[in-house]
Amino acid sequence: MACPGKRGLLLLCVLSTQLVAQKVVSARAGLITYLQGPAFVDGKRVILKPARFPQMENGETLSTSRGRAEILLAPGVVLRLSENAQVRMDDTQLADTRITLQRGDALIEIVQLPEGNRIQVKVTDTTTELTRPGLYRLGIAQNGTAENTFRVYGGEALVRSGLKTASVKRGMVVDLNPSLAVARFDRKQTDSLHAWAARRSFELFMGDPDARQKQTHWQPSGAGYVENKNFGVEFRAFIRRGLHPPVAAPSVPRAEHP
Repeated sequence: MACPGKRGLLLLCVLSTQLVAQKVVSARAGLITYLQGPAFVDGKRVILKPARFPQMENGETLSTSRGRAEILLAPGVVLRLSENAQVRMDDTQLADTRITLQRGDALIEIVQLPEGNRIQVKVTDTTTELTRPGLYRLGIAQNGTAENTFRVYGGEALVRSGLKTASVKRGMVVDLNPSLAVARFDRKQTDSLHAWAARRSFELFMGDPDARQKQTHWQPSGAGYVENKNFGVEFRAFIRRGLHPPVAAPSVPRAEHP
C-alpha cells in the first residue's frame, strides 16, 4: 500500500505490527534468503526452511514465475528479482562474484561493499561492475523505456561492451547494448518491485540491531521516521527498549521540508 507524499517521496504504509526479518551471512554468493511465491533452481522448486537457506552453485539458474526472490551476493549486498525473472550464478566466489540476468528485472542493494569483493552482472553482451554502495536496477521496462537498461538510484558502476566503457552514477541510465548510450532519468520513477524491495530492506535494517548502530542508507529524518534516499521512501518506526525486532507503525504523509 502506498501513500503519496508532498515532497515527492513514496511513503509506504507498513501494515504488520511485528517485523519478521533475519540477518544471514554466507561465505559464498548465491544464498537464497527470501521468497515471495514460487521460485525454481534449474527447474526444481525451492523450499525455504527456518534458518536453512539453499546455496546456489556455479552455473545454476534461479527463476521466478508469479513470485519474487531475494539472493545474498555478499555480506551487505542483496539482489531482489521480479516476477517472471531469471538469473544465473556464474561464479559464487566473494572475491569475483559474477551473475547473468537472463530475464526480467533485478534490483541490487549494496549497503556496504566488503574490501576485496567484486560484483559483476552480465546482461546480453554487456558486463556491469558495481563499484560503490548504492541501489541499482537492471532490465527495467516500464513507462515506455526500452528493455536492457541499467539505472543507478544511488552509487556508481562501470559498464563494458567490448572495448567500450561507460561510467554511470546516481540518476543516470545506460542502454545495455553496444552503444552504451547514457542519459539522465527521473529517480522518482518506481513500481511495485521497487516498493517491495524498499520494504524488505527496511525490515532487514530494523531486524538487525548492529545495522542500526552503523552508517547505512536508512537514516532518521525526525519525528520517528527513517528515510532511504536511494529507494526514495520513508517509514515510521518506533524503536523501544527491550523489543527485538522493533515495532513499525503505518507511515503518514509529511509536510515538505523547507
